[in-house]
Amino acid sequence: MESVEAVLARQWPVVLHAERVTLRPVTSQDAPVVRAVLIDPEVRAFLGGPVSEARIEARQRDYPTTPGVWAVAPAAGGEAIGLVSITADSRFAGRAEISYQLLSSAWGQGLGREAVGAAVDWWAAEAPDGGPLIAVTQERNTASRRLLETLGMTVLDTLLEHSERQCLYTPGSEETALRWARLLQARTDEVERRRGAEERATAAGRALPEDLSALSPEQMERLCPARHGAYGRICARETDHAPDLHLGRSADGAWIAWLGTAEPAPVP
Repeated sequence: MESVEAVLARQWPVVLHAERVTLRPVTSQDAPVVRAVLIDPEVRAFLGGPVSEARIEARQRDYPTTPGVWAVAPAAGGEAIGLVSITADSRFAGRAEISYQLLSSAWGQGLGREAVGAAVDWWAAEAPDGGPLIAVTQERNTASRRLLETLGMTVLDTLLEHSERQCLYTPGSEETALRWARLLQARTDEVERRRGAEERATAAGRALPEDLSALSPEQMERLCPARHGAYGRICARETDHAPDLHLGRSADGAWIAWLGTAEPAPVP
């Protein structure tokens, strides 16, 4: 599969047309709309809130030279009303992720659906070697979820980010969704096992026996009680360990690690 960066570099710049909106590469003249969507409390309600001034300046500086970032403007002309981007996702081996932010004044008219749909269709037609797109939106963001589902995207999985449950969407049929769910789970397992191997190389990890059952009850009581949400494995580090990266065994005996943001299973 060709990398997202390579696909975009080969195709860019790209202008997309829908019935009522045009997607064109962001320029320095779009700095006002970049700022507006990043500080609007309504736009950012499900995205962690308004961003810092330093981050706004970084986006305004980087976007004009970043392939895959479009300004959404009325087809009849005028100032941009939002942003749509396709970039490499950091969660699952660089899968392409589509993101979108429209000014609240443009909501409720179907313009977001047109803009996102144009980008999704372009990626499917012009970048078949880049793999399927994903989109991540907060579970409580019903408007964003409705937009994605109207475009034929389906939920593959849910994940916890920024202390909120997120829905992971991708285009395709149930069969396609099932296939990608398996691939994504395999990727998750691979990452967890690699983290576990790296953590075990630390002094804390090297002090652990291969078989945790060899520990005395007193030693077990000193271990962190956190359990991994997917495996239910007890953390094999002491209760006051830092950073909040937990270490344990998977069902097949391989070492795994998980961040403290994972949902712990109840401790009996």
